[in-house]
Amino acid sequence: MLSETEIQERAKYCYLVYYQLSCLQALELANPAHYLKVLEKSSLCLIEDEFILLTMEDEFRMGSPDCGLSYLTSLYEGFAHAYCEVMEKQLTSIRDQIPADFLKKLAAEMEPPETEDRIPEPE
Repeated sequence: MLSETEIQERAKYCYLVYYQLSCLQALELANPAHYLKVLEKSSLCLIEDEFILLTMEDEFRMGSPDCGLSYLTSLYEGFAHAYCEVMEKQLTSIRDQIPADFLKKLAAEMEPPETEDRIPEPE
């Protein structure tokens, strides 16, 4: 069985993945293949996570408009909540332990490629 410290570390990691994927999802890139390019800049090494990479590649091949980002974002948010439930803590208590500067750094890593257009807003 995992110790409370190990569960808390996993909750924190899942929250950080959720956070960074949310920042990436917010870009609404027109070319879903560019999501993978942006993930190469992740200091969490998300491009090296086999589950994330294979999921996004499969979703891209199936024509998913966001390369499975909605699914992955929800999944990691769910993981973080599940770990918090085990510890009987709120997710906000995990979030609040993460330095704001680190969250800003993670968000900045998800900047789109300079050649990328975003999905146009409906008129």
